[in-house]
Amino acid sequence: MNRSTRVALALLFTAASIGNTACQSQDLPIGGDEATSGGGEASSGGEGSDAAALLVAHWEGYVENFEFRSGSDAVQLDIDTVEGSAIQGTVRFGAGPSMPPPTDPDVGYPPNPGIEVGYALGLPYEGFDFTLLGAQLSESRLRFSIAPTELWKGWCELQTPRLVVTPGGRERTYFCESEQGYLQGSDGCFLAEQPVDCAYIDLCIKEVCHCGESGCTVDAELAEERVDFDLEFDQQEANGSMAIESAIFYNVRLTRDP
Repeated sequence: MNRSTRVALALLFTAASIGNTACQSQDLPIGGDEATSGGGEASSGGEGSDAAALLVAHWEGYVENFEFRSGSDAVQLDIDTVEGSAIQGTVRFGAGPSMPPPTDPDVGYPPNPGIEVGYALGLPYEGFDFTLLGAQLSESRLRFSIAPTELWKGWCELQTPRLVVTPGGRERTYFCESEQGYLQGSDGCFLAEQPVDCAYIDLCIKEVCHCGESGCTVDAELAEERVDFDLEFDQQEANGSMAIESAIFYNVRLTRDP
């Protein structure tokens, strides 16, 4: 074999090796381990991986310069599992007890928000575990949302859907009576001259529930009202922001417990 042939073969071998190495490089799923040697598939990861070990925990802290309805600024984040690209967990606001489940379909939930005030759908209530939505992890940065209207899922499922014909003749499924004939005064609320719970009517008017022929519920994934979180994690702390209605930002400080 002459010298020129040996050089050509050496260059061909080097190019093939570089191409093979490039093919083995790949993005790992969230919580995934390093890729297996020889170009095999990456591990699906899980709670034992580095990313999951950092996240899966109970985190407690507060929202700076912010008060929930009770005056508390507390927030708790529980990351339950990290499996592949799926991150599951909950967020709870405030420091009080858990909110009792709804039991009466004819009374607004939570009861008695006040005739004048009504329900604020964009501000999360305290004492309820809101589901993490659309969680995305990029290195040590975690972004996710919660839907405040998820609170009313159980209450909506107590409702009986009713078909309402609007004045223009367009039909829609609605979970309470028509708004026609609704009156509100200092002595209470009335619908078709019959006394009715003001809080119940307030939720009816705001169309909190998603109703169909078979029943009502709240689909958090479809909720327009969102509270967005953007957090940077290290071994013991998480710091970032909470945005209400994608416009008002507050700093969030969390500590891993324990």
